[in-house]
Amino acid sequence: MNIKHFLPSALLLLSGATVTAQTHEPSVWEDFGSNLYIDVGGGVQTLFAPGWKDIAFGKQITPSFSLGVGKWFNPFWGIHFAAEGYSFNGFRPGGAYDPFSPLNRVDVGYDGSFRYYLRYMGLNADIRFSLLNLIAGRERKGAPYDLVPYIGIGYAHMFAYRGSTKENLFTGHAGVRNRFAVHRMVDVNLDVTAGWTDNYVNPVTDRYMTSMAVQVGVSFYPGRRAFRKPTVKVPVETFRYRTDTVFVREVPGRDKVIEFVPDHRNILGVVMASVRFAVNRSMAYKGQETQIYEVARYLREHPKAVVRIEGYADATSGSEDYNHKLAQQRAEYVRKQLVDTYKADASRIETKAIGTARQPYDDTTDTQWNCVAIIRLIK
Repeated sequence: MNIKHFLPSALLLLSGATVTAQTHEPSVWEDFGSNLYIDVGGGVQTLFAPGWKDIAFGKQITPSFSLGVGKWFNPFWGIHFAAEGYSFNGFRPGGAYDPFSPLNRVDVGYDGSFRYYLRYMGLNADIRFSLLNLIAGRERKGAPYDLVPYIGIGYAHMFAYRGSTKENLFTGHAGVRNRFAVHRMVDVNLDVTAGWTDNYVNPVTDRYMTSMAVQVGVSFYPGRRAFRKPTVKVPVETFRYRTDTVFVREVPGRDKVIEFVPDHRNILGVVMASVRFAVNRSMAYKGQETQIYEVARYLREHPKAVVRIEGYADATSGSEDYNHKLAQQRAEYVRKQLVDTYKADASRIETKAIGTARQPYDDTTDTQWNCVAIIRLIK
């Protein structure tokens, strides 16, 4: 990702000029319990058997129930498992076909047609998509509505009932869930599902049977249901330039004030950025780019400003001469990044090698903090 495109949006979180070192991580699921939900539903369904239109509407419709559990792995897709079923009403046209099993206690019409009864229980698995999150390209946290298409396969056990035989069937289904968020932990759902199965439920040989179900249900989220936002890691040595003219050093759990600047007449000499290096290295750690970028932006927005890059080294290792050369290399590295990468005016950037003559972070237990190049505003 081009840092020039990424950084402005992240840094606008703080008004004014902001100098931070940040590392971003993608959204991940916190733990297994997050975005896990349990749902229950009930509704009606119909089986599109041959001649189904000749059955009175009230006899076409049968009840259905479901109990499921689902998991969203990210804002865009998840999986769902459910146990569902109850009954179907089938239909056999009179005179055309022989019964596919000995059926009794059925409703026989005057033309020899009859309605037969099916009782079943099924297990389904499907993959689900958050269509509106996919369109938005992000998690729409707190959105009151989502459209969730899904497709999957399953298994149905047909019970021996009123003459129909016991069978095990392969099934498939596809549908869409209208998901309404009514509470942080609760959704109300309206599901429309089309299903199909093999020809056991159809007395016409070699023909698959289709069905349609409409259910209203409730989903319950016992844990977190939002995904973690991109993580911002702030090293403890990072400085931020806030519009209240307070310069602070980020310390885990609190901000330590380094110096106050009462007004713009006294900002000369203050630290604009502190760029860290590994021991004996003249190339900065990854994640320091935001600090350098912000200094370059400040120089662009203030055409008369001049900065000085001071190179330092850790006094606990290496000779004084070696550390002085290393400090100069660190200062030149930062200057090169400002000029070559972020197009800052080279004539307004000075460098100075201080080496171990002074340790800017002698009040810390970590002496490697002094492997830095500090950028000061001097004009």
